[in-house]
Amino acid sequence: MKFKTTLLAIMFCGALTFSCRDTQKEQKELDRQIEEIESVEQVIDSTAEEIHKKAEEVDELIKQLDSI
Repeated sequence: MKFKTTLLAIMFCGALTFSCRDTQKEQKELDRQIEEIESVEQVIDSTAEEIHKKAEEVDELIKQLDSI
């Protein structure tokens, strides 16, 4: 009986160890994906700012053309 209890405890510890490793791998993958998403968001924000500046320049040029 003691052997079965010991074996069960060892199996439980082994399962817990592998479960934690999987969780760590999943967390690392999620962190990598979050970093990638944040990088893309920065590019989008930068592009949106550039578009806004160009739109203002175009509006100013249109006003200049209208005044001619």
